[in-house]
Amino acid sequence: MKKLLFLLISSLATFTLLAQTNPNPINKFYIECGGGAATQNGAFAELGAKAILKNNWVFSSSYYTVNVNPKNLPSDYEPGYTILLIFPVPDQMPSAEMKMINFTAGRFFSLGRKTWVTMEGGLSIVSGKTFDFTPQKVQNDWFYWSSNYATQTSSKTTIGGVLKTDFTWACTPFFGMGVSGFANLNSIQSPVGVELKLIAGWLNTKRSHTR
Repeated sequence: MKKLLFLLISSLATFTLLAQTNPNPINKFYIECGGGAATQNGAFAELGAKAILKNNWVFSSSYYTVNVNPKNLPSDYEPGYTILLIFPVPDQMPSAEMKMINFTAGRFFSLGRKTWVTMEGGLSIVSGKTFDFTPQKVQNDWFYWSSNYATQTSSKTTIGGVLKTDFTWACTPFFGMGVSGFANLNSIQSPVGVELKLIAGWLNTKRSHTR
């Protein structure tokens, strides 16, 4: 959470500085949040800030949390389970949780006074877990059966690349919604996802933006 707050405060400070050093260079500025589905049976959530300049350039920063199946999860993996009364209760499946801080730039394309598309790419700082699976004999006692694989995890942080495309509709001058897709390429695991998001800020719907 501290990293997330620092990210958003830094973004706001940067765009405020731009506005002070240039005659009103920003066409739109808003905060966005959302969530959706990712590859490897994953899910993710996002919180970010985006500025669209009058020259059609886009700059944004965002924070993602992603949970997916490990990319090397064996196809015959069986979780352990506990017998509760007479019912088997399986252990939680292994989950590769990743946190991503993204800094991207791209271009803005107006579709009308209240709709637009942005396409961006940039760098991503990714931290997460890697998994090692080793086959083992299932052990059991009266109440618990172990998995058929022993699992070891380790933490890793790396630098990756991210691509994003957003379609946005401004319902009002200060509130909107959109659909977004992203792909993050890194050495831990490379998820691809689609999300629904809400946005709030200065959306500047008074006139069309063309150049």
